[in-house]
Amino acid sequence: MKNKFYLPGLILFMVLAACTSKKEVVRETFDPAAVKEVSQIRQLESTAQLIEAGKQKMLGNYTNALLLYAEAVKVDPRNSAAYYELSKLHAQQGFMEDAEKYALKAVGLDPDNKFFNLLLADIYFILGKNDKGLAVQKELARKFPTDLNIQISKLSTLLYLEKYPEAIAVFEYIEKVSGFNNELSLQKQRIFIEMDRPDLALQEARRLVSYFPEELVYLELLAELYNNNEQPEEAYRVYHQMLEAQPGSPMARLLLADYYQNKGKEEKAFDELKQAFKSPDLGVDGKTRIMASYYYLSEEDSLYLAQSYQLCEIMLEVHPDEDQAHAIFGDFLFRDQKYEEAWERYHAAALIEPSELGYWQQVLSIEARLQDYESMLKTSDKALEYFFEQPVIYFFNGLANYQLKNYEQAIASFAYGKDLSFSEPDLLGQFYTLLADTYHKLEEYEKSYNHYEKALEINPDDAYALNNYSYYMSIRNVNLEKALKMSARSLELDPYNASFQDTYGWIKYKMGDYKNARIWIKKSLDTSESPNAVVLEHYGDVLYKLGEKEEALVYWKKALEHDKAEDDVEGVSKFLEQKVKEGKLFE
Repeated sequence: MKNKFYLPGLILFMVLAACTSKKEVVRETFDPAAVKEVSQIRQLESTAQLIEAGKQKMLGNYTNALLLYAEAVKVDPRNSAAYYELSKLHAQQGFMEDAEKYALKAVGLDPDNKFFNLLLADIYFILGKNDKGLAVQKELARKFPTDLNIQISKLSTLLYLEKYPEAIAVFEYIEKVSGFNNELSLQKQRIFIEMDRPDLALQEARRLVSYFPEELVYLELLAELYNNNEQPEEAYRVYHQMLEAQPGSPMARLLLADYYQNKGKEEKAFDELKQAFKSPDLGVDGKTRIMASYYYLSEEDSLYLAQSYQLCEIMLEVHPDEDQAHAIFGDFLFRDQKYEEAWERYHAAALIEPSELGYWQQVLSIEARLQDYESMLKTSDKALEYFFEQPVIYFFNGLANYQLKNYEQAIASFAYGKDLSFSEPDLLGQFYTLLADTYHKLEEYEKSYNHYEKALEINPDDAYALNNYSYYMSIRNVNLEKALKMSARSLELDPYNASFQDTYGWIKYKMGDYKNARIWIKKSLDTSESPNAVVLEHYGDVLYKLGEKEEALVYWKKALEHDKAEDDVEGVSKFLEQKVKEGKLFE
């Protein structure tokens, strides 16, 4: 479908909302010569009515204005200005047939009045009488050949009606009257393209460049026309012309990069792209859009990956104080699991633009991944200075305090974050679970269990809550049947989770089912790449109950070694060293 050109109208904006309402009128014939002149007194009286009507219109009293305009033409039927105003008011209210009738009377009484004629033309266009509207505009253009506004109005109509040859003639006439105009030249090029005359479009583009040889935009448009006309070598020549006009032009470099890429000369293409990235005139937004393409291309192509890092380095060197330059680099590093380096970039971005929540979230998520809880606490405290109503920041702050055993502070953060998460049920459920975990650490078991229940009310299939709730009940030997059911459900949701497997086996142990306990805790050991001390101790306890005391001692010793080498979340039992020392089970 061809693109329609915009048709300006003097009153079009006033009638769009009202033109659905129509009023049937009886067509009248109007003969201006048959309208007799009235006395000067009546003319003055009519003029007074016209002035008062204008005041009422300005005050928004349109009904009063209509009555006064009607009275004005009744007193003086030759008052063309009153008919003109009546036409405009009826058009505003959507009564286009009446508007047409009054506009015709105004024009009939004063045929050389350009404003009356322009109004009539607009009404014709709104009524779909395009030929009549165009005829009025053409007559006006004939009567007022030097009025460029009228010429442009006619031109707009011709473009809208896709009468392109006539439009070109008007362009040439306007140029003859007013001289060469760059905007009209651009419009001519678009028309020639619509007419499927790329040769003429190129001719006009070259002409425009001859007037503005150092205007990069016009050179770029000329090159684009050459490319569209399958003349890439001519486009290539224009790119170098752009560089002559502006040696540091990043746009010329980007266009040359595309040219070489299409020729299969990837090394040259990348060289040009690097030159473009070295220019501060190519802003960070433009570079970021290019890097977004590289992000996906580099996922499966090592060549693009290497180029991505070079471009990120260049962008950072040119724009060290731009947050996006750091953040886009961070995106690549994070994707490629270079977390420490990604942290540096996101952290820098957050310091440059601290009001961007996403930067802080990325920094915090990396700190959580790296288990750097001291840093997470500092970062979240800093972020809360800017986002004291963002629950996700309280989530990280509470988590850092929890891992650092600052349980009271953790509860304060989780509770505050919970109150802010009323519209986010998933996050709200996580806050309840974390509060439950923390209360258990403080040995406030009833509060802990109540919060697990609330978490499971929100999401009965929260595998993490199901596992923790059931495990903590097994530690205290309470509600073991309920604990077993919840643990089984967590395994249905996540069957290969080593922690969940250990919980299920441990509940079986607590219930005296040592054979099944052995099966499930062994599964946990096999599933985990690096079993923790708690699971190793659990397995030793099970083996002891099954009479394999020597093997039990082996696992207790392994548990003790792991416990000294790492800080397990839950920690081993207080009897582990005694078990190792005496070679028997203590509970």
